[in-house]
Amino acid sequence: MTDARQSVLDAALALVDAGGLDAVTITALTDRSGVSNGSIYHHFGSRAGVFAALYVDSFARCVAAMRPALDDRPASVVVREVAERYLHWVESNPSRARFLYTAPATADVSAKLELFEPVLAWFGARMEAGEIRALPQWALDPVVMGPAHESVRRFLMGAFSLADARSLVADAVWAVVRP
Repeated sequence: MTDARQSVLDAALALVDAGGLDAVTITALTDRSGVSNGSIYHHFGSRAGVFAALYVDSFARCVAAMRPALDDRPASVVVREVAERYLHWVESNPSRARFLYTAPATADVSAKLELFEPVLAWFGARMEAGEIRALPQWALDPVVMGPAHESVRRFLMGAFSLADARSLVADAVWAVVRP
């Protein structure tokens, strides 16, 4: 990723964090990033393109935080660790997490699926082996990670610390998929 492109994404994230999605204008992006508006249009095409790129960048970082857990240990251990790593990533990156939960639906779905493929493959292999409950692929995010998502929403509202909830939420996620 070029420095100009990353500067714009960093500026967009800071603007969203400070004032919400409406704070991200081309003028605000040029002011905050030091990149010309022509460069923004060159790299992203539009404001929506900035949001789409920021979504993919943030989602990639989130998935990268979970991927090290995907190994050959017992499914009960891996599923819990995936959930705990996700919650730890959110706690360490609240601005990016907040953006992922509030972003407009402009992200490239195929890019998101490509990034999530290692997670889907791990779960698919464990379902086939009978180590976890067989679920349709679409259910992994809303159904399996539902307890984590709701906990994140409450954390982002300032309701509690995720550090206190990680183990409990990881157990709830495992309860959804255990055979």
